[in-house]
Amino acid sequence: MQSDHEQARDPATSLARKSAAHWMSVLSDEQCTDAERRQFLVWLRASGQHVDEFLRLSRLNAHCNRRELWPNQSIAELIAAAKTSNESNVTTLERPVELSASRGERRPARWHLAAAAACLFAVIGLVVGYTQFDQWFPPEYVTTVGEQRSITLEDGSVVELNSQSRLRTHFTEQFRTVQLLEGEAIFRVAKNPQRPFRVRTGLATIEAVGTAFNVQARETRTVVTVLEGRVRVNQPRPADEDSRSGAATGMELNVGDQATLANSQPVQRISLLDTEKVTAWTDRRLIFEDTPLANAAAEFARYSSRTIRIDDSKIANRKITGVFDATDPASLVEFLSADESLDVHGDADGWAISAR
Repeated sequence: MQSDHEQARDPATSLARKSAAHWMSVLSDEQCTDAERRQFLVWLRASGQHVDEFLRLSRLNAHCNRRELWPNQSIAELIAAAKTSNESNVTTLERPVELSASRGERRPARWHLAAAAACLFAVIGLVVGYTQFDQWFPPEYVTTVGEQRSITLEDGSVVELNSQSRLRTHFTEQFRTVQLLEGEAIFRVAKNPQRPFRVRTGLATIEAVGTAFNVQARETRTVVTVLEGRVRVNQPRPADEDSRSGAATGMELNVGDQATLANSQPVQRISLLDTEKVTAWTDRRLIFEDTPLANAAAEFARYSSRTIRIDDSKIANRKITGVFDATDPASLVEFLSADESLDVHGDADGWAISAR
């Protein structure tokens, strides 16, 4: 068995401990957001070692603050129960968490309770199994700036998740449902006519049996492009347009069809001769064709922390055409620098573009 010193030198353990400290700091912030709490749960569920390291840090923090961290349960008992499960890889704490003598002596901080509850659910999940745990917290996948992921879902469907994207899955015996909360993804759906595959965004529901399609979900619009097979797109109607609750408009899209759905606007449907432009992001390429400069700059911001800022509204709608490396915003800056009507200024955060 490794000593604590040997474990600390192990890269995986060191990373888990640093991550646990990071999440302890995030959860302790009064301005911690719901999105950050969801990301914490994703990290927590990824490894039993994450659970273990967060518990160790919680114990140390509780000891230092002399606050009650686990109100009604003995964490030692939970860990012991978890170790008896074949699915568990949670190690034993050296000593049980010391509980306060009286609950009325001191009211624990809200973030302590939130962190403790999250860990409690994680440990219980290891004891009772992941099936029931997934009912409480559906699997969620998140990508950050410049990150792309290929995800194989439990039914065999494959999702290519673009940068700065987030999706959640919920599978039942009757349906396979994915929520694309933000960002962009390509869905390659495993055929199963008895279990329809649905992708939901804030503006549409896309249903397919066995096909491939690209979905781009933004706050104000959803763009669906069919790469293989056929899909059906449903758009809920505003309540003031139809008295029947849940009424929706629907259309079927074939290979090459693209539909753009936006609030309070009719659906725009076009047929593409080539879908390469839509899927170029999988090769980290950006293809612009008469694209407003502001939109192009926003696309680059998905892949790099160095941003291109359009400081002059007069040039925001100027159209550009070209093929660029998504991870190299300097390539667009170099392209713009050749235009004598533009002024390009670089700084620590990126570049500012304005008219001369």
